[in-house]
Amino acid sequence: MSAELLVPLDGSTLADEAVAHAAEIARRIDGSLRLVRVHTPLNMFVVPTDAAVSIPDPIVDEQLRADAEEWLSRRAHAVSTLNDVPVTFELRIGMPEAEIVLASSERHSRLVVLTTRGAGGAASSWLGSVADSVIRHAKCPVLAMSPEAVKCDVHLRQVLVLLDGSEASSAIIPHAVWLANAFGAEIDYLRLIPPPENPAAAIREYITRTRPDVVALATHGRGFTRLFLGGIADELVRTGNRPTLVFRPHDISWTKDENVAPPASRHAS
Repeated sequence: MSAELLVPLDGSTLADEAVAHAAEIARRIDGSLRLVRVHTPLNMFVVPTDAAVSIPDPIVDEQLRADAEEWLSRRAHAVSTLNDVPVTFELRIGMPEAEIVLASSERHSRLVVLTTRGAGGAASSWLGSVADSVIRHAKCPVLAMSPEAVKCDVHLRQVLVLLDGSEASSAIIPHAVWLANAFGAEIDYLRLIPPPENPAAAIREYITRTRPDVVALATHGRGFTRLFLGGIADELVRTGNRPTLVFRPHDISWTKDENVAPPASRHAS
């Protein structure tokens, strides 16, 4: 499996703060970083139907593309020099939501590391369109960080793994173990038995009490099912104050309770 970590950047300070976390992981696994920025041509932006239609100036668009690529080249050089890890970069053309997922697939990325808000300003009611799409469609795990979570220490000592008894929720375990092993960190497994009326509140209380450095869980994307972890990932990433390792298993059903529990897991009520 590739030891390359993909870091999407958009030129914003917040997006750039994910680099320190990715670089520390890469350094510990003797891996590398791939910095990706996506330039969206002006003619790809949606124009409201009642707005005056103007033809984008190709000269302006080309200058924006060139500026983005120059910035990315400088940033890659600075990151490599500062962190002593191999760094490559790529400017892609298209929509960020699709291009980041495609890049991670083409590069067989081991992990995507990103913040949940970038140059677009305030996040949407969930994660923000780019981070949300990457989490839902990427074939590799995603380390997602809110503006508060990205301020956390890059050195990990404890990883909290959330389970709900389904086969799908246990798909996060090998990725959490991989990350914990990179730092020599401990792993704490939490399964709420029986599931409380408000699992999100119970999990937040547990996180506040135990203060893990990373929270890890699988997700099925938007919406809730009786297996609560499928939908709770959105809330944890959007409002949590810890980096969240998220993985969406694309070939495992959430609908059947397999009573899966890892060795030495911790149960809470």
